[in-house]
Amino acid sequence: MTSPSQLTSNGASGEERKVFPLSGITRSVGKMLDERTGGKLFWVRAEISQCSFSGKHAYLDLVEEQDGSRLAQVRGTIWGSRLNQIREALGAEFKEVLQPGREIVFSAYMAFHAVYGFSLNIQGIDLDALLGEMERRRKETLAALTREGAIGRNAKLTLAKVPQKLVLIGSSGTAGHTDFMTHLRRNAWGYQVDLGCIDVAVQGATAIPSLVAALHQAGRAALRTPVDAVVLVRGGGAKLDLDIFNDLTLCRALAAMAVPVITGIGHETDQSLADVVSHTSCKTPTAVADFFLDRMAEFESSVGREGRAIAAESRAQLSEESGWVQGCQALLSERPLSHIRRQRAELHNGANAVVRRTRSALGDRKAKLMSIQTAMAVGSNQLPASWKQVLGELEMGIQREASRQLLQQEERIKHMKSTLALLGPGATLKRGFSITRKNDKAVRDVHELETGDVIETQLESGTFTSEVREISLKKKGDT
Repeated sequence: MTSPSQLTSNGASGEERKVFPLSGITRSVGKMLDERTGGKLFWVRAEISQCSFSGKHAYLDLVEEQDGSRLAQVRGTIWGSRLNQIREALGAEFKEVLQPGREIVFSAYMAFHAVYGFSLNIQGIDLDALLGEMERRRKETLAALTREGAIGRNAKLTLAKVPQKLVLIGSSGTAGHTDFMTHLRRNAWGYQVDLGCIDVAVQGATAIPSLVAALHQAGRAALRTPVDAVVLVRGGGAKLDLDIFNDLTLCRALAAMAVPVITGIGHETDQSLADVVSHTSCKTPTAVADFFLDRMAEFESSVGREGRAIAAESRAQLSEESGWVQGCQALLSERPLSHIRRQRAELHNGANAVVRRTRSALGDRKAKLMSIQTAMAVGSNQLPASWKQVLGELEMGIQREASRQLLQQEERIKHMKSTLALLGPGATLKRGFSITRKNDKAVRDVHELETGDVIETQLESGTFTSEVREISLKKKGDT
């Protein structure tokens, strides 16, 4: 009789073959695995593709990939009691370690279950190995960024003295995001900032693509409207939480931004590669707010200093100019009076001199006239009688010549009057002629007239007004 775990049958060719039940196969596999492993603990490196918690236990899908091809995939299990120990050992890093996409080094027993198949019972996770791997990748990323010239590229951009148009990239509702917003908007100076916010995840599997997309969105916004700076904040956390900010793709996107990027990531002791390639890195999100507020306060203080310096210089200049103006005023008020007094004295002196010279000249002339008068009186009495006769004859001759000249001029005037009477307009009009005037001027030539002109014609008996209808010019040969 055959065993229930083994059956014998004949095939089509008549050959005898053994057929094993599935449970027998699984038991054999389990027994063989136990014999080979002997319950030993193995250290394994793998990537977490899926992680879920059910009750007190954790279930992981562990994979190994190379160049996009999956080389292996195994189920991992962390039972409740061991899960508590691992949580305590990892501390703040626990949640970040058990994340999809995280590569871990762990110790595990190999197990095979007839129903659930092969799995790894994880006993512990080597955080130091994980951090060491993270640091190795960080150094590789830093070297790549250095070769590409990404470090310092964003820092060369000019940041406005008073940044007032900001774009904030962060996770809304988180402590870092809230600290930045509260500190910036409730500042003691009352400074106002135009702030646009882009809400993104800053941890987890979607954090890196979300942050890269947010940087691209902020860059596009800066092309449409002026943006002074982009702010990237993330509150404190475990080292693994902040490892996403060491990602090469994220750092490249940040370095390529056309506007300054100010970062505030983690605690005071944390520095990510995103801080290294940014324009300015601050220790915390609150420190970023202080950075902008200090910049505004410094600008206001410098403006105040410049204003006070200008006011002091203006007062000094006004004082100096006031003294000069007062001197000019005094000079202008004194000089005209002095000049007037001097001119008045000169006028008085001149007038006195004129009076004196006039009186002297009049005296001299009077003396001369009296001398001449005396000489004439004496001379006339002494003239001989013959001179008196000659003078009388000359006087009579002058009178006769004057009478003759007057008669001649009277005759000439009479002759001219008669000539004018014969040649004057009145005599001409009596002979049948007329005088034509245009605008009170006698018309001497037909070319002075135009059709439509109004003219006045004077006859001996009176005047009349007419309009020129037609003009006929004298032809050659006409008399």
